Amino acid sequence: MKPLVSIIVPVYRVEAYLTRCLDSLCQQSLTDIEVIVVDDASPDGCGAICDEYAAKDPRFKVLHLPENRGLSAARNLAMEHACGKYLMFVDSDDWVHKDFCQAAYNCAEQNQADLVMFNYARVIHSDVVRNAQPKVFVGFKEGLQTKEESLDMMLEDGGNAAWNKIYRKELFEGITYPEGFLYEDTGATYKLVFKAARFYFLDQTLYFQYIRPNSITQSKVSQKALSDRAKLNTQRYRDLRAWGFESDMLEFRFINFALWYLAYQKRDMANPDYAHLAQAIQTCPKAPKLFSWKRKILFYTYKYCPWLYDLFFTLRGTKVQ
Repeated sequence: MKPLVSIIVPVYRVEAYLTRCLDSLCQQSLTDIEVIVVDDASPDGCGAICDEYAAKDPRFKVLHLPENRGLSAARNLAMEHACGKYLMFVDSDDWVHKDFCQAAYNCAEQNQADLVMFNYARVIHSDVVRNAQPKVFVGFKEGLQTKEESLDMMLEDGGNAAWNKIYRKELFEGITYPEGFLYEDTGATYKLVFKAARFYFLDQTLYFQYIRPNSITQSKVSQKALSDRAKLNTQRYRDLRAWGFESDMLEFRFINFALWYLAYQKRDMANPDYAHLAQAIQTCPKAPKLFSWKRKILFYTYKYCPWLYDLFFTLRGTKVQ
């Protein structure tokens, strides 16, 4: 019989955290699962750890890649091997609640949902759950969400992640994670949310995101990060607008991202990403409604005195050389 849920875990250079992650999956209250662990040619002992779990728990499957291909490629490959009715994702330095699968699966089945999104908690540089900072999606109540509400939730901080959701497997037909990019969730999650006929928000904290000092989210901004985020955020904005979705949250996210990008990127109008995002602010008639007064000051500074905005962040040392 096919498992009810396939859990996909890409693994790369997380030897210190991997056991905690895999233990939490072994201890799931829903036992009819499969765990597909992808060793993305990790240079440490991760591959051996993965094999140990597969040897003692037949629900674990390990795929060893001969060379490092990145998170998106690992996820896409695992999806090709997944047999479950539903898919879930876990980052290998994080861990999950014992009801991670059970609560999400029950919710999806009871509400005939294609996609269920649930709460999570951030744990910063600690293994202690009591130090977790619960994520609350303000303004949203548990239950089925309209298309507009579900897209707004996706645009909230944390709503874009792959791992705080359960997906009906068929939802991924024609959709994959973009390979070769950082922040790959930005290139896929909005497509899945838009495609879902029924989207449910489950107000339970089922996932623990571990923020470690050398993680992507904590590392210094690089030119690749700037370029990848610019392309993925721009494409998401263009697609959603083309599909007829407009909201204050969408405008807030895109213009706010543009300000962030322009604070880091060296001024270069020959750079199509820079030119496009600069134009987005210049042509935006007024600051988005959801901006704080500080963001409004930055917005109008760039809109009317871009050289001053550029000088300020250059002197501050924010610009990536």
